[in-house]
Amino acid sequence: MAHSTAPLNCGDPSMRFARLFQRDSEGGFTRLFEGRRVHWSFNTRVAIRAGCDLLGLRPGDEVLVPAYNCGSEVDPLIHAGLSVRLYPVVQDLRIDPARIEALITDQTRAIYVTHYFGVIQPDLAAIRALCDSRGLRMIEDCALSLLSGVAPAEGYTGDVSVFCFYKFVPVLQGGALIVNAPDLNTVSPLSRPAPGRIVAKTLARSALVNVLGPDRAQSLKRALRNGADAAEPVDAATGEMEDIPWHYYFDPALQNRRISAFALRPLRSFSVSDVISTRRANWHRYRELLDGMPGVEFLKPDLEPGTCPLNMPLLVADRDRVARDLQACGIGATPWWAGFNRNLDWTGQDEAIALKNTVLSLPLHQFLGPAHLEHIVTQLRQVL
Repeated sequence: MAHSTAPLNCGDPSMRFARLFQRDSEGGFTRLFEGRRVHWSFNTRVAIRAGCDLLGLRPGDEVLVPAYNCGSEVDPLIHAGLSVRLYPVVQDLRIDPARIEALITDQTRAIYVTHYFGVIQPDLAAIRALCDSRGLRMIEDCALSLLSGVAPAEGYTGDVSVFCFYKFVPVLQGGALIVNAPDLNTVSPLSRPAPGRIVAKTLARSALVNVLGPDRAQSLKRALRNGADAAEPVDAATGEMEDIPWHYYFDPALQNRRISAFALRPLRSFSVSDVISTRRANWHRYRELLDGMPGVEFLKPDLEPGTCPLNMPLLVADRDRVARDLQACGIGATPWWAGFNRNLDWTGQDEAIALKNTVLSLPLHQFLGPAHLEHIVTQLRQVL
């Protein structure tokens, strides 16, 4: 496969960072992608699926994917007919290029790289060099690291990179596919409009939240759902792993769907600098409040410069029970990435499985202040 994989040269990152913040109010989040080949997708899974086609990946081609995954980001690869093989990820979340290289076969065509919880992978350049030396494509998953890096929305290392917006600001879905490799087609693969029925249902749900309030709306949702979306616990008799929620799997009806105007327009109104500064401040406040709490271990004990955290990930025993108890208190805690995509082979991935079974996510978004965080930590202490 002959292609140029060198990322585009976008000039001095620090100057670009300064320009973005100086003109923050003029373009909000959309300005992060100024001067780049960006295709706005209905959601990130749609962007990943479109990226497979844009990269020329064909059914039967092998792609190496991190074993620590949500499962939802992997399913578009499976829908494209690719053979997905997992590579190990250890508790520090650092991806080791040597462990990836050992798994490359004659069928391997791409490597999938994920930036976890807002933290940019430290060995990204080495993984890029590995791809170049072996003639492989790189898919860079920036869904959790939208606002991290020397300049926000980095994602310059992969042949393509994908982003997610609703995880950072309250918009209706919304993702982006960025094309970095200069040999790739510039024609947008997203040829279909946003799905009207799904947009209408989401807007109606948002209106219900505004009327009832988030806590009552969430309670109603749980009552109506009656656990149908939740992953079933592991069957102790059979040893079967719990599945991911059904709606995590890729919906073929969304293939090549563009972003909704109800997501793209509001993106221009949010202040990038405010979101970053508040999230970083909330992370540090959590760090102070949780330090030394029995039963809690920090997954990432330090916040690296240039990192905008998605949430506060913790390692907690009896994680699922703790998450349920916090949710019953009206706290948006999440049993992070619980469940296992049933189409993957998890054999030998004990490190990633342990993470998927023990990581608890606490919210630290920009709409929370110090009093909210203190309340959350107080409730966590009581639950533990």
